[in-house]
Amino acid sequence: MSERKGLGWREGAFLAEAAAQIGCLTVVVILLALGAGLWLDSRLGTKPWFTLGLVLASIPLSLYMVVRLALSAARRAQKESGESGESGESGESEESGESGESGESAIL
Repeated sequence: MSERKGLGWREGAFLAEAAAQIGCLTVVVILLALGAGLWLDSRLGTKPWFTLGLVLASIPLSLYMVVRLALSAARRAQKESGESGESGESGESEESGESGESGESAIL
């Protein structure tokens, strides 16, 4: 029988979960900034300025949070694949962790 190449169901599940979290997070952050800006503008009479400023400030914040979530999901997926024995690199990362490299040992 030929082996299927591509993602297994666990990797696909991690990808779907990360994509859903990232999408929802982005929408929530921008909508909160929009709501807060509109509320502040209506209270202070500064029509577009707070809305514009908060929405523009939410973009780098959203990007930062997306990167953090993506890195966290990648670490978790790597950890899970290493524990289940699906990855052939688990022995290599254990050896490098023993040699004192702190970057690899933090992932384990």
